[in-house]
Amino acid sequence: MEVIIRCSSCTVPRFDSKARFAAVVFEIVFILLLFEAAKAKIQEHQLQSKDSDRGSKNIVSHSCIHDQILEQRRRPGRKVYSITPQVYDEYGSLKSLHRKGRALLGIPNIQEQQNIAKQPIRIYLNYDAVGHSPDRDCRKVGDIVKLGEPPATSLPGNPSCNPHADPPIYGDCWYNCTLDDISGEDKRHRLRKALGQTADWFKRALAVEPVKGNLRLSGYSACGQDGGVQLPREYVEVGVADADLVLLVTTRPTTGNTLAWAVACERDQWGRAIAGHVNVAPRHLTAEAETLLSATLIHEVMHVLGFDPHAFSHFRDERKRRRSQVTQQVMDEKLGRMVTRVVLPHVVMHSRYHYGAFSENFTGLELEDGGGRGTSGSHWEKRLLMNEIMTGSVDTRSVVSKMTLALLEDSGWYQANYSMADRLDWGRSQGTDFVTSPCNLWKGAYHCNTSQLSGCTYNREAEGYCPIVTYSGDLPQWARYFPQANKGGQSSLADYCTYFVAYSDGSCTDTNSARAPDRMLGEVRGGNSRCMASSLVRTGFVRGSMTQGNGCYQHRCVNNSLEVAVDGIWKVCPEAGGPVQFPGFNGELICPAYHELCSTSTISVFGQCPNSCNFNGDCVDGRCQCFLGFHGHDCSKRSCPSNCNGHGKCLTIGACECENGYTGIDCATAVCDEQCSLHGGVCDNGVCEFRCSDYAGYTCQNSSKLVSSLSVCHDVLKKDVSGKHCAPSEPSILQQLEEVVVKPNYHRLYPGARKLFNIFGGSYCDAAAKRLACWISIQKCDEDGDNRLRVCHSACQSYNIACGASLDCSDQTLFSSKEEGEDQCTGANEIKLSWVDQFRYGLFSGNSSTRAMSLWLL
Repeated sequence: MEVIIRCSSCTVPRFDSKARFAAVVFEIVFILLLFEAAKAKIQEHQLQSKDSDRGSKNIVSHSCIHDQILEQRRRPGRKVYSITPQVYDEYGSLKSLHRKGRALLGIPNIQEQQNIAKQPIRIYLNYDAVGHSPDRDCRKVGDIVKLGEPPATSLPGNPSCNPHADPPIYGDCWYNCTLDDISGEDKRHRLRKALGQTADWFKRALAVEPVKGNLRLSGYSACGQDGGVQLPREYVEVGVADADLVLLVTTRPTTGNTLAWAVACERDQWGRAIAGHVNVAPRHLTAEAETLLSATLIHEVMHVLGFDPHAFSHFRDERKRRRSQVTQQVMDEKLGRMVTRVVLPHVVMHSRYHYGAFSENFTGLELEDGGGRGTSGSHWEKRLLMNEIMTGSVDTRSVVSKMTLALLEDSGWYQANYSMADRLDWGRSQGTDFVTSPCNLWKGAYHCNTSQLSGCTYNREAEGYCPIVTYSGDLPQWARYFPQANKGGQSSLADYCTYFVAYSDGSCTDTNSARAPDRMLGEVRGGNSRCMASSLVRTGFVRGSMTQGNGCYQHRCVNNSLEVAVDGIWKVCPEAGGPVQFPGFNGELICPAYHELCSTSTISVFGQCPNSCNFNGDCVDGRCQCFLGFHGHDCSKRSCPSNCNGHGKCLTIGACECENGYTGIDCATAVCDEQCSLHGGVCDNGVCEFRCSDYAGYTCQNSSKLVSSLSVCHDVLKKDVSGKHCAPSEPSILQQLEEVVVKPNYHRLYPGARKLFNIFGGSYCDAAAKRLACWISIQKCDEDGDNRLRVCHSACQSYNIACGASLDCSDQTLFSSKEEGEDQCTGANEIKLSWVDQFRYGLFSGNSSTRAMSLWLL
C-alpha cells in the first residue's frame, strides 16, 4: 500500500488561515486513513499466509483426494472396477469377428476406424442414492456416520474424523454431522444444477464412439467408494438408454478442503469408463461456493473419464491396441529427484507449443509428485501448470488447458474439442528451461526472494507479495532455494517455489479493485491495464512508504511497439524495457520488455482483435496469430496437421479423415493390408518388409525371430522357402547363453563366459555385445551348404556405435570356413578364443582336435 503525503512547500497558491487550517486537517485525516488501510492490508496478508498453511474455515480451493479414495477400494477382497462389454457398431458384433479365416476380436481395420463417427458424450446422472444411506448420509444434527471404512472392531464415534488432529484423520473414521452437512431441498437443487452444467460442458468438450442401444452395466458389486452405490436392477437387465457414461451421485460429508470426489467403477471392453460414483459434500452446496464447485466437478469427472494413473494402462492407439507407453519415470539430474512424465503424442505436442519447449530435452509433461497419496501421480505438476484445473488443488481461477484435453484424446476413447480449452498463462512461451530447470532459476516474476517485499504477478495482471514460509522442519534437499533449509514457498504441490501471489485487491484488470491513491499515482485499472514497477507520484505529492513500488497502468501493442499511458498521455517504451517519464509526475515508470506483453498478449490497440482470437491465438498489433491447429482471421477455424498431406479430407473439427491406404493424425503414413502383420511382416510406410525383430529392436530381413528370457536365447527359425515372411517353429539351437552347442549344418560357436567384452579398445560393453552375439549365433547356413555365418547389417552397425568397434559392415559374411582363410573374421579385428575356451569348446563339440575359432566374445 502506497502512502502519499502532500508536500505543502511544493504548492504555489496562498490561502487564508482558515482555508490553510482546513487543508492541513484534511491532509492529516487522509494520511491516517491511508496508514489504517496499510495496517489492515498487512494483517490481511498475514492471515492469508496463515490460512494457506493451516487451512481456512472459508474454503477458497478444493483439495483432491482421488487416489486416496481409489486406494480404499483397492483393499483385499474388493474389485476396483468391473468390465462390461458394450455394443458399438457392426464391427463390434459377433457376426463380424471372423474375416478371411482370422478372428479379429472386434478390432476394426484402418478404414473402419476412420469411418467411425464419434458423437458428443452422453452423461446420464442418477440421483436415486442421495440421502438414502443411513450409515453414511447426514440426516439430522448429531448423527454419527461412516467416512470411508472405520475399523470393524471400533465403536461408533471412534476414531473421530478430525482434519486438525496431529496427524490429521480424514478417512476411515466416524463423522459428527452438523447442520451444514444435511442435504435439504435447496442444496439438492444446487447439486442438480451444478452437475447438469458439468455434463453439458463435457458434451461440448468431448466426443466418443457412441454406445449402440442401451448401456449395460454388470452390477457385480457396489459402484464407487465410501460404501458405494448399488446399481439399480434395470441397469443390469435392461440397461440405460441414450447414455455413454452413467454417474451415480451421493451427498456424503467430507473433511478438510475436499468439496467432492469421483471414481470410475465399470469399464467397457476397451477400458473406457462407463459408470462412476460422484460424491459432493452438502456443506459446499452454497451460493458462495458455486463457482468453485463448478470447477471442482469438472476436475473430478476428468478423473472418471481417464485422468487417472489406474486408467493409463487401458489407453489405446488409433487401432485400439493398448499403448506401449503412457508415462516415463526418469531421474532428473537438474531437479535432483525422480520424476514421472506423460509422453503421449498429443500431450507432448500441445505442451511444446504452450511452453515454447522445442528442445530435445523436453520429452513429456510432468505429473505431480507431492500432496501425498491423495494427489501424487494423478495430477499435473503444479510447479509447471499452477492454476490448470487438473493440478492437485482447484480454485475459482482454474482453467482447462489443451494439455488436459490432449491426455483424454490420447486415451483413444475420446475426440477433444480444443476450442473448449481456456488460455493458460503460467509458463507460456518461457522455453524448455522453464520446464526442465529448478524454479529458483526461473526468470522475471516467476521467482521472488526475501529481498523483494512486493511486485507484479507472473502475468502482470495484479500487484502481489512474495510469501515465504518458515517451516518447523527442513525441506527436502531438492526444495532448498534459500540458505535456511526450512524456508520456502507456501505450496508443497508447487515444490515450495516462491513466486508473487496477488493481493486480494491487487487486480489491475478489475475496475472494482480501484483504490483512493490510484489517481495520485497515475494508475488506472481495467481490461488493458497491467502491473509495472513505478516510482511515479503526481507533482506536489511524495511517496511516504517507499520510493519504488508497483502500479497498474494502461498498455497497448501497436506498430511493433509497447505503449503505456499515464493520465491519458501515451508513450512508447524501449523495446528491451526501461524507464519513461510523464509530465505532471515525479519519478518514472519502468516499462517491461516488448515481448512480455505484446508477443503473447491477447490485448492489442484498444483490445480490438476479432473475437479475441477465440482464445486460439495471440493478438498482436490488432491481428490474430493463430496457434497450431487453427486458422482464419479470428482463429475460429480448425486446421489439420500438414493439411492431411494430400492423402485425406480435413474435417471441421480439425481432424484428418484419411484416404484408403493412409493413416496417422496427418495421413502421412501409408498402411499395408492385414496379411503383412499376419505373416510376421513389418509395415514401413506402406511397404511390407518381411522381417523379424529381436528384443533390442535390431532386425534382419528373411532371418529369424528372437525370443529372449534373461540369458536364454532361442532360435525359432524354420526354413523359409518363400523368403517372404518369418515362420516360427520349436526352439532348436540356443538353449543357454553359457552352453551353446550348434548342431550339424550350423556353424559351431561357443561363448565361453557370461561376461562379454569388447576387445576393441578394451572397454566393457556387455549389453550391446550380448545382443550381437545372439544375432550371430542363430544365423543358418546358406542353402548350398557353405559353412558360412551371416550377420545383420543393422546389428553390425549398432554394435560398432554402441561399443566403439570398427567392423566392416558392408560385407555381411563375417565368418566363413571357405573364404579369406579358415575361420577368419572379415571385420577390422580378429578375436580368438582363449586357451581355456578352446579346451571347453573342444569338449562340448566332441572333437578334441577342433581348431581355435575366431569368435565374438561376450
